[in-house]
Amino acid sequence: MTRTQLAIRGSVEAVSFLALALLVIDPMHSLAQEGPPEAPEAGPESAASEVAVEEAVADSAAEEVLKNLTTSPGGVPDSAADAKTAVDMVKLSMAAVEQQERAGIGEKYVIQFGDTFDWVRLASGEWLKGTVKRMRDDTLEFDSDKLGMQNIDFADITHVHSPTVHTYVFDHHISATGRAVVTPEKVIVESENGTQTFDRSEMDSIISGGEREKDWWSMKLRFGLTLNRGNTEQLTFNVDFNTRREDELTLLDLSYNTTFGRTNGVQNVKRHLGELDFNVFLSDRWFLTPLFGQLFNDRFQKIQFRATPAAGAGVHIFDLPKVEWDFQTGLGYQYLKYPEGTSISPDGRNPQNDCFIPLFTYADFDITGDIGLTLSWLTNLVVTTIGNTNHTGKADLAIELNSVINLDIAFLFFRTEDPATSSDPDVTVYKNDYQLVVGVSLELG
Repeated sequence: MTRTQLAIRGSVEAVSFLALALLVIDPMHSLAQEGPPEAPEAGPESAASEVAVEEAVADSAAEEVLKNLTTSPGGVPDSAADAKTAVDMVKLSMAAVEQQERAGIGEKYVIQFGDTFDWVRLASGEWLKGTVKRMRDDTLEFDSDKLGMQNIDFADITHVHSPTVHTYVFDHHISATGRAVVTPEKVIVESENGTQTFDRSEMDSIISGGEREKDWWSMKLRFGLTLNRGNTEQLTFNVDFNTRREDELTLLDLSYNTTFGRTNGVQNVKRHLGELDFNVFLSDRWFLTPLFGQLFNDRFQKIQFRATPAAGAGVHIFDLPKVEWDFQTGLGYQYLKYPEGTSISPDGRNPQNDCFIPLFTYADFDITGDIGLTLSWLTNLVVTTIGNTNHTGKADLAIELNSVINLDIAFLFFRTEDPATSSDPDVTVYKNDYQLVVGVSLELG
């Protein structure tokens, strides 16, 4: 026989032995201790089955099953568990860890994982197989093998079985990177410094990966197109690119949005917007923002170049499983240059240099596991030239089609309180610009 056939045969024999042991030993033990057993309650996980699992793990034969299944370094199976036995093996693995947890877990303890996939157990008793993406604001993003991406309130999760390497972040900026399991009370991580145990109540977030720099990065690219032909020939396209770097202490967001449009062969839209937001977390509520701001160009709003670097601090107003709401402010400098031939008020300076106060708020709503809504509003209150005050509003509804592709519906709003006027009397420069974009986006990382 091949090695694979021997392994399969050994696993089947071990599971069969375990099932027979449970059928024979458990009823005898229950009769000896408590008399005739009562029928378990209906449901995916009865109390009797949980007791049976713990007793099985306590038995040396069950421990031998786990050892036989884990032949790779670090206690991870060579291959994914068979679909019929995967849940049982994961239950055995978790029960073995909890038994050792009660006795005490040392630095040299090796977790014997029951499968190569991540698994989570809900408070209802259901087990989900898939991949842990991340956990922040008490919400776990879990890519289920069958149900797709799920956003789950972490309070509704009793156990996490994760042979995948992640970074686990705790209070006081403590973190550990490695394979891990989460029980109702503890987080147990196999890190480079040995196996470490933390209180579950102190865990702030889980970040995917962590061993390499690229594990901290993610990207999103959206493309939208509007095309009319016939009485009116119109072409407008929008591209939005966002990249994010997130580790246990910082969050960096970089984005670029551009729109071009032509009607009957004449260009009527040309806009570029670059944004940066860099946050340093002080606690689960407060954060510093050493640098944030915009670079903006809009040919038809008569803005050749506007730069608004700023620094400040922020606060999480709401930090709930389904709703996140942040606010940040500070102090900034605005550089504003107009195109040649633009009529500028109030004093004709070009370029103009001003001081402003940024007022920025951001909200994220998890409507369902597959639908999310983000809203943001930025007001740059220019205190030295109030007419240069400007506003940027955004709304983005994302509908997940699969783990990579989303359908996006975005609304953008731009306003300048006292815009420059064109030297051409036939051209009117309005204070407000509105844009609705329907497009497809790709998420990577």
